[in-house]
Amino acid sequence: MKNKRYSFFLLFILGSSAIAQEITTNRNAVSMEHNMLFNAQSRYTVIQAGSAVLSIDRLFNGNFVPSYTSVAPSFSDPTVVEISGLPKSHIQQGAWIGWSTRWWNPKRFKIEGFDEYYGNGWTTLADYENIDFSGYDFNVKCKAGAYTKLRFTFYEATGTDGRLGISELYFIHPEATTPYKGLLGPAGSSWNSNGDNIYYNKGKVGIGTNNPGTYKLAVEGVIGAREVVVTKDAWADFVFEDDYNLMPLQELDSYIKEYKHLPEIPTTEEVEENGISVGEMNAKLLQKIEELTLYVIELQKKNEEQDEIIKQLKNKISE
Repeated sequence: MKNKRYSFFLLFILGSSAIAQEITTNRNAVSMEHNMLFNAQSRYTVIQAGSAVLSIDRLFNGNFVPSYTSVAPSFSDPTVVEISGLPKSHIQQGAWIGWSTRWWNPKRFKIEGFDEYYGNGWTTLADYENIDFSGYDFNVKCKAGAYTKLRFTFYEATGTDGRLGISELYFIHPEATTPYKGLLGPAGSSWNSNGDNIYYNKGKVGIGTNNPGTYKLAVEGVIGAREVVVTKDAWADFVFEDDYNLMPLQELDSYIKEYKHLPEIPTTEEVEENGISVGEMNAKLLQKIEELTLYVIELQKKNEEQDEIIKQLKNKISE
């Protein structure tokens, strides 16, 4: 009976150890939840150099679908991916940097970080320039510092004809980001940052909507502001040029009767369907005000001419 109890206890301990979960802390990185590079192409500045080109979007979207180059990188023409504009966040206990792939893994590469904390400039974080690496994923603990730029340089790979495959580039920094910050979610390809209905999607922002369409900023609701400045390349002062063709009032009258709106001003249907550009509409409205000013000046001149004629007629009658 004692042996059976001992065997059961031993099996329980072994089973518990097999399924034990290690918790992410400042000092260890067990998963990608603190990857600083999620959606890096829209959050930071990403530059790629070299003839062997990787898909930038795939390198930072978190789904580990590889990007494969069509030609091989080399020492004379390496594939270089540089990310700049990262927050200046000092590594207190631990941060990890690396890459992953399904096939065609790199065997010669170097990873560097630009340290702005100790003033060291570019620091080598991993160097496999002179020794082959074998494996489909790589990560290394970073030296202490605050890295605002990262550079991945791939010299040689193991794919067909030496071609390169990379699924994900990552920089795991538990103290510099919240879990999954910047990651595009699978539903609608948008990510809600903090529950306040603020959405980000590849450089576009939606407030109250996760479908900004073609706009860099889309707001579903009323915007309150102390002041709004709209820049415009063209303004309406061309109306006052000598060669401006001002439509005669009789033609304008006919146009309004036929089309029910002013020339060059969008119709109700067009506004309901497409909205209006504030800068463009202000320029159009100013154009109409300037045209109206010219009409008033023209009428004033005619009135003065008529007044003079009437005055002369009165003088003749008096005589």
